[in-house]
Amino acid sequence: MRFAKEMAFYSAYHQEKRNVWIHVLGVPTITFTLFVVLSRFSLFEWNGFNVSASLVFTLAILGYYFTLDVVFALVATLLFGGLFVTAEWITAQLPSQTAWTIFGLGQVIGWGSQFYGHFVFEKSRPALFDNLFQALVSAPLFVVADVFFELGYRLDLKKAVDDELKQKGVWKDFSVQKTA
Repeated sequence: MRFAKEMAFYSAYHQEKRNVWIHVLGVPTITFTLFVVLSRFSLFEWNGFNVSASLVFTLAILGYYFTLDVVFALVATLLFGGLFVTAEWITAQLPSQTAWTIFGLGQVIGWGSQFYGHFVFEKSRPALFDNLFQALVSAPLFVVADVFFELGYRLDLKKAVDDELKQKGVWKDFSVQKTA
């Protein structure tokens, strides 16, 4: 199963629950602020509609998500569609300096929190160092999947991801707390 194989790479770096939940907040923050900046770049106008770099990026990413998993892609479309629309509104309504400030703060908070989660809770370096595509493009979809799994949905797919991790020898058991 293609989704399980691709998510297994991401999940190898995201198995400790606190780190996963940090990513549930950090990844959308990074994505949103990226949308804010990309919304500043108008590529062309079509029938009176501004086509921004953010729109092209969003449509391309969501198209990729639909090739991996339709259910997760639909949820990602709702979630990230809302972030996209908000970013476009910010770009249209607020001064350029405000957009760049939102971008800067969101990137520092989003990436900083995730690095903290990796080094403190996961005890490993982020996936970003090994696969930039996964970190910037796939992570939002995998965060959606992580929330589904935590809520007890699509557990057959979670098992397939865990089986991939075990087969690759990178599965970690964080269920047992280690004592000093």
